[in-house]
Amino acid sequence: MHWFWQKITPTDKQKIELEQISSSRTHRSDYIERAKIILACAQTKSNVKIAEELHIHARTVKKWRDRWRANEAKLVLIDIKEKGINYTRKVLEILRDEARVGAPCKFTAEQICQIMIASSERPEDIGLPISHWSITSLRDELIKRGIVDDISCSHLAVFLNQERLNHIK
Repeated sequence: MHWFWQKITPTDKQKIELEQISSSRTHRSDYIERAKIILACAQTKSNVKIAEELHIHARTVKKWRDRWRANEAKLVLIDIKEKGINYTRKVLEILRDEARVGAPCKFTAEQICQIMIASSERPEDIGLPISHWSITSLRDELIKRGIVDDISCSHLAVFLNQERLNHIK
């Protein structure tokens, strides 16, 4: 498979920093690998060749080559403004993973509202032989009513605690 790539040209200051990161025994291994990728990209090697040399996937090389290129203007400013440990931190920010979104919500807003409404009802008013909800009894009632297919007791407790805290504010 042929991967198209564009040359990157780190400044001398960036090369020195990347070499220090790539040979470090104290930086995280993912930063070390990414610094090696950028240094190899500066040698005008193809993504596939770099991937073979570093025993990684060519898509990983492409990702970090593209990321470095996308941050070239920022890197120029860093070169001008920063020195020492602050410079290292700024370069590491470029090599850091981007923030990822969490898992999608398991319950809709309507389900959460129905859970809150059900939790405010008195069990004895709907014919149950208890005066207060336990997490387990409320969970069973929510499933019985078809509000949710399933919900863990710990997840239900999180909803109820959030609602209680919202009333305190």
